[in-house]
Amino acid sequence: MNAPGSWELINSSPTWIIAVVAIFLIALFSSLTSGRGVGGPLRYLLILIRLLAVAAVAVAILRPAQSVDLTKRNYPPIAVVVDDSSSMSTGASPLSASAGRWRESVASRLKGLGEYYRVEEWRIGEPPVRVEAGTPEEFSRTSTPLGASLEEIARLNPDLAGIILLTDGQDTERPGEGPPSLPIAVYPISLEGGEVEDIWIEEVKTPPVGFIRTPVEIRVSIRSEGMGEGSSTLTLFEGETPVESLDIKTQEGANEVDLLFTPRRTGRKAYSLTLSPRAGESSLDNNAASFSLSVIRDKTRVLLVAGTPTWDVKSLRRRLRQDPAVDLITFLILRTPSDLSIVPEDELSLIPFPTRELFEEELDSFDAVIFANFNYSPFVPGQYLENIVKFVTEAGGGFAMLGGDRSFSRGGYEGSPITQILPVEISGALPGRGYNPSAFRPRLTEAGASHPIFKWRGEAVENEALFSSFPELSGLNWALRVSPGAVVLAEDPAAKNEYGPAPVIALGEFGSGRTMAVLTDSLWKWGLTNEGRGGDGEVYRDFWSRTLRWLMHDPDMELVRLSSPPSGISAGEEVSFRARVFDRSYAPAKGATLKGTLSVGGGTAVKLKWADQGGGEYESAPVKLPSDGIYHLEVEGLGEGGLLGRDQLSFPVGRAGREGLRLGLNADYLGELALRSGGRVYEANDETIFDMLAARGEGEVEVVGRKVDEPWASPLFLILALLLIAADWALRRFFE
Repeated sequence: MNAPGSWELINSSPTWIIAVVAIFLIALFSSLTSGRGVGGPLRYLLILIRLLAVAAVAVAILRPAQSVDLTKRNYPPIAVVVDDSSSMSTGASPLSASAGRWRESVASRLKGLGEYYRVEEWRIGEPPVRVEAGTPEEFSRTSTPLGASLEEIARLNPDLAGIILLTDGQDTERPGEGPPSLPIAVYPISLEGGEVEDIWIEEVKTPPVGFIRTPVEIRVSIRSEGMGEGSSTLTLFEGETPVESLDIKTQEGANEVDLLFTPRRTGRKAYSLTLSPRAGESSLDNNAASFSLSVIRDKTRVLLVAGTPTWDVKSLRRRLRQDPAVDLITFLILRTPSDLSIVPEDELSLIPFPTRELFEEELDSFDAVIFANFNYSPFVPGQYLENIVKFVTEAGGGFAMLGGDRSFSRGGYEGSPITQILPVEISGALPGRGYNPSAFRPRLTEAGASHPIFKWRGEAVENEALFSSFPELSGLNWALRVSPGAVVLAEDPAAKNEYGPAPVIALGEFGSGRTMAVLTDSLWKWGLTNEGRGGDGEVYRDFWSRTLRWLMHDPDMELVRLSSPPSGISAGEEVSFRARVFDRSYAPAKGATLKGTLSVGGGTAVKLKWADQGGGEYESAPVKLPSDGIYHLEVEGLGEGGLLGRDQLSFPVGRAGREGLRLGLNADYLGELALRSGGRVYEANDETIFDMLAARGEGEVEVVGRKVDEPWASPLFLILALLLIAADWALRRFFE
């Protein structure tokens, strides 16, 4: 293509122009002063011939020429980007149908753009996909990475003339973010339809961590489109168990609801929220959301109930009160509710033991309960002991009973509900044999030498040597034998029956909780007496610190420990799980067998296959998570001596992307996208977009060269110029 030409002088420098003007003036003067003998028309002919000869010389010197730009039409690409996600096909009047109608109505106009552009068809995706022209047959994509797709298309085509965009404007991969700022103009088409009537959970904001027994506040963002004002119920679940429920009023548009709940157990917990459906909703799939929260202890709350303030009770109180991680509540029973008083209640310095308040109203607020040497029957009715049993077996609390002359069978506990959770059997004591005040020297059992409660030193042999250096204890309560499944850590080898040495310290697990029996009231000697003899008084402190950690299921004191899977798992992903297994000496287990099951929503459990990775590390074969929801993983480790331990965890699995979470046309997003990119939103029936693009395409030409044409640079013109000069010379010679 050639652009219209223009004339120019090739030799246009001032020197050449002055020379030509000088020649012209000399020739003109010469013509006027010469040939005076010639008159009439012949004289004018001579002047004309000379001027023509001078003109020919001037043309030869200045070289006038016509320059013409050589151009070609560019065909820059222009992209038609179609969102083929499933959210485009929802509602009574889906946007997918509107996109198809728009394509049909402007088919000829789109084809006409081919005169100016290379029209390219793209689909949303990561990465975006180049396709043949036409409306997608299916709108089934499970995610809409809208912003990322547009950025990638712009990166791949830096000379792109523009983007015609057919989408609902719902970017599922960048929720809450604005549209990207692109260097290429985007022209979204405001498709007709897409109206929805729906209410959904848009976002859940949680604190970084929660504290056990402390209210946690979460903020739930709920959006309503086309539903108007109404009522719904928001319910929070931990696993399959309802935790909290709240009746809410919602308005059209954005709503925010603050929900309070109180975690009862520590660990990484999985929660789900459901929003009750309302009549006429376009989708119920977006009425649920899940999240996880790490629940930790701010402090371990311990209830210590004791009879008289013995050295054992005093030492334990001092030890626990010195620990900043322990919140200790102590009750010394010095007055019963039945004690008569002749003075007003408010003038008494001793209050009756608050049995009902402690064991009915406040029990769940404690992590552990310790009974120390008191006869329960005057103070704690049997039904409250049943509450303690439930506190351990159902709520996962810890319980410890310390010995003394009014504890275990001597305290009337034989046959009481509390025996259901004691790690020793206390039946069968002969009269007067329930408590022996004599001194004795306990020894560690094989289990005790390796148990973390007694792990003062790195090796079991060192622990046994240290334990043997402790002062003798005094006062031992009767126990027939250890309870089934319980373990003895320390025993008195001198006191035996048909079941073996008498247990001194025993541990047991009952239901969700753990218990300890200390069948002596002289452990205080490990602190005061041991320190007075020049020993290490810290062993007493460490013993109780580790005991509380064990009672509270501290993960570092478990033999089987599951690792939490990564957060943000979506349905359809494959996940492997990891676990660490230790033997009873708390060394990495060798050759252990791991059994595990995975279930979701109370459905059928899937068995997992585990592989030994060495060093006590085990990894499961990858398993695909088919759906969203709260998944529950249980695992147990088996060693040579049988069961090593169990662990379990729950974790949320989200939807496969946020597709369908928000429905309808997001006009605000499309308007902001067009504004940032320098484009404009066009209505579906507004075809002026094609007129604008065509006008822009007319100017899409590129100068590729230049053609210079000198029509005078021909032999004929040269001959003519020479003839004029010769004629001028000859005629003037002839007439002169």
